[in-house]
Amino acid sequence: MSQFNRDEIEFVDIRTVVGRDSDLFAMPEAAVKILQLSERDEVNIEILSKLISRDPALAGRLLKISNSVSFGLSQRVTNIHKAVMVMGMTAVKCLVLSTAIFDPFKLSKELRIDIKGFYGNIISVATTCRKLAETSDYKNPGDAFTCGLLYEIGMLFLMQNYPVEYKTVLDRAMISGDLPGEEKKAFGIPHTEVGRLIAMKWRLPEDFVSAIGNHHSFGYRDSQQLDDIMRLAVALSLDYSVGPEIDLEEKIAKISSISARLNINNAQLDEITVTTISETLEFARALNIDIGDYDTVLSRANQEIFKTYMSIQKLFKERQELTRNILDEERQRGILEAKQVAISTLSHYINNAAMVIFGQSQVSRMMISNKSNEEVVASLPRMLDLIDDSVRKIVAVLEEISDMNMLDDVEYFDQSKIINIDDRIRERLAKISDVKPDESPVELRPSIK
Repeated sequence: MSQFNRDEIEFVDIRTVVGRDSDLFAMPEAAVKILQLSERDEVNIEILSKLISRDPALAGRLLKISNSVSFGLSQRVTNIHKAVMVMGMTAVKCLVLSTAIFDPFKLSKELRIDIKGFYGNIISVATTCRKLAETSDYKNPGDAFTCGLLYEIGMLFLMQNYPVEYKTVLDRAMISGDLPGEEKKAFGIPHTEVGRLIAMKWRLPEDFVSAIGNHHSFGYRDSQQLDDIMRLAVALSLDYSVGPEIDLEEKIAKISSISARLNINNAQLDEITVTTISETLEFARALNIDIGDYDTVLSRANQEIFKTYMSIQKLFKERQELTRNILDEERQRGILEAKQVAISTLSHYINNAAMVIFGQSQVSRMMISNKSNEEVVASLPRMLDLIDDSVRKIVAVLEEISDMNMLDDVEYFDQSKIINIDDRIRERLAKISDVKPDESPVELRPSIK
């Protein structure tokens, strides 16, 4: 529809396009007439049934769908009139829409996506919606199923009508990791909002419109039940969708939060996911949509499980690295704290040694003034020993200060962040004066006679 430049995407105002165009998906005439008839306030079931019956392919699909396990009817449907009566107008309308838009030939090869996987994902979401609805006691599981079939109508519209532009959007999203952001740049709104606008234009029920428009959001405590059913189905379904992968932690958090709101436990979630593949295949056959055989779908599931395993492994490695960094930071903080404590202790040693030297100096002056020369000379050896001992302490402290940047292998005192300064100083003094490490230190207080 728009001119395309590979360097720059020509902006398309999708909001205006959806509001202006009457036939958004170029649907068959019968489907268009059925939609027009269904929009009336009072619908004649007989006329609607005859209209559907005029299109043998559409009628055949509708009967297959109504009798499939996915729709979950308790009685077998043998004619269109009964199908319309049993399924209800909303379900018939949505199924007509889904059969009309699920056309792989409308998706250009330019997109280079796994079309089978993409359609398989949509049907898987619909099937999961029904199972979640049943488990959470939703009022109409069939409505949840049909709503799930249309959850990606916004993306389908962009793919079918703007394939080249959307391929560029996908390529850019794989780099930026932000598909909604890239969609806004090219089309003004993300595909979820496109889907919401189309659902409103088709006059779908308000809860359908909300669920389709909010299927990627996290939701909140008071979310509508169908919104949460859709969100959880999308999060649980194997990620065959297009665009960048969802962050694993975000996905786990979303599943946990939404399942809690729906009062669904892990065992129930496991049961739902295990039984989804076979029902997805059955419904795809009813729609004549090729999503691959059982082995192919199972292979995709195994690939998804492997991707999840690799993501968990990567997450585990990141956690290990983070733990190491935290421990390193904690050790660095411990070393800094130890240095502060050590400096305080070393200052105390220097202060004591200086006071001894100062004290002996004062004693010497007093003795010179009051004692005879013989008495002064007799006292000098002890005074000099005290001064020598104090000088050695100061030297040992200075050496310890010079090693303060080498604390990685330091032994801390009694599992604390305090360095055992006393033992370290004693060992240095032993090296300086040949004093044995286990000997008591020299008395620091000066003796005045």
